[in-house]
Amino acid sequence: ANQNVLQDYGNSLLEEGFLSDALDFYQKAEDKGGLQKIKDIAFDRGDVMLFQQAAKALNLELKPADWETIGQKAISLKKYSFARHALEKVNNEEMLNSLNKIMQQEVDSKSA
Repeated sequence: ANQNVLQDYGNSLLEEGFLSDALDFYQKAEDKGGLQKIKDIAFDRGDVMLFQQAAKALNLELKPADWETIGQKAISLKKYSFARHALEKVNNEEMLNSLNKIMQQEVDSKSA
């Protein structure tokens, strides 16, 4: 299939919210703009796995600061498993400890 067709599929899937499917089509179309869009959306949603996939598709080497920033974003959205995944990538003990505290407080407040 030609790149425009793949790109159009990617755009349609993106609009419908099927982000990882859109990512596949953008990757096949070598559409850097589309991949960047997915990476940005993944960041805004604290979706660490999708962020990682999009970065990989763009051949971007994620730096510790990238992991920490999206980790913080995920924490702010209460997406704790995503946050943990990001913070474990950089072995940030301090942030992991505070994440564990936050999670413990959530558990305590639910059982109170």
